[in-house]
Amino acid sequence: MRVRENRTESEEVSQILKDLGMLSIETLKRELMEANEHRDAALMEVAEMKSSLGDLRHKLEYLESYCEELKKALRQTTPAKDSLVVEKLGNFPNRVKSTDGNGENLMPVSEDAMVEGFLQIVSEARLSVKQFCKTLVGQIEETDSTLMDNLNLLLQPHKLSLNSRYSKAVLYHLEAVINQSLYQDFENSVFQKNGSPKNLDPNQDRQAQFSSFVALRNLSWSEVLRKGTKYYSEEFSKFCDQKMSSIITAMNWTRPWPEQLLQAFFVAAKCIWLLHLLAFSFNPPLGILRVEENRSFDSHFMEDMFMNRQRSLGPSRVKIMVMPGFYVQDRVLRCKVLCRHKSVP
Repeated sequence: MRVRENRTESEEVSQILKDLGMLSIETLKRELMEANEHRDAALMEVAEMKSSLGDLRHKLEYLESYCEELKKALRQTTPAKDSLVVEKLGNFPNRVKSTDGNGENLMPVSEDAMVEGFLQIVSEARLSVKQFCKTLVGQIEETDSTLMDNLNLLLQPHKLSLNSRYSKAVLYHLEAVINQSLYQDFENSVFQKNGSPKNLDPNQDRQAQFSSFVALRNLSWSEVLRKGTKYYSEEFSKFCDQKMSSIITAMNWTRPWPEQLLQAFFVAAKCIWLLHLLAFSFNPPLGILRVEENRSFDSHFMEDMFMNRQRSLGPSRVKIMVMPGFYVQDRVLRCKVLCRHKSVP
């Protein structure tokens, strides 16, 4: 009888320990699952923070250069009281303020604020394309003979090669090719060849352009990584696809684009898209200023990237346009060019 009681107690203790063991295992499993969930959430948060820090670092890299560029852009904006510029712009239609027939401003901000914003975006666009070009050059590997040959063919007419890929002349010429692709069809209201406006009413169209500008102004790379450009704007997404394809074709690029290059492209494409939206928010729209090769240099409409050479040499003609300029109402924001010079006898 005593033995049976001991056995029963032993079995009960064993069952209790077994239950406790099962309970502990279930608890551990649950805690492990929760820990994994917390870990995944933490990893996602870290990834977002890294992306945000990347955006911040990218912006900080621009900051010092941007301030100088903005000052320079403001200095370049030639006032209408300059007699030579007034004479050259005299044949343009009189520009009117962004108002409707009753003289009321249709935009939520003043025209002066829009002009200031436009000059700021021009500066950002120029800097972002320059940064994209530097990032692009940094991706070129000498072991990729096909890509090297393709780019050298592009530079050959200008008597340049990638052997000196980090020289200013090479970077400026590649920048010119990239800008030519990015600004193609800028004159069209929807940034497409033979494109037609979305709104037939010009005032509604201008308001829609400005609303899109405001909506996309602060779009970040981290947001694009999470949801894609199409989520924020189908038109902007198509623009990015078209321009990326255009650049790849123009440069005969053969390598995949890593994230760093994609981010630099996104920043440049976004700036130029914003510039176009804002340009067509004015009445009439602000015009782009382009110059063709072999045109006589005119300092009122052009800036020579190698200005020091121009001072010491004779008459010059445009070799290539690096960055377009703009007609900002009664002022001119000069385009940037490289010139070929004739020696003074």
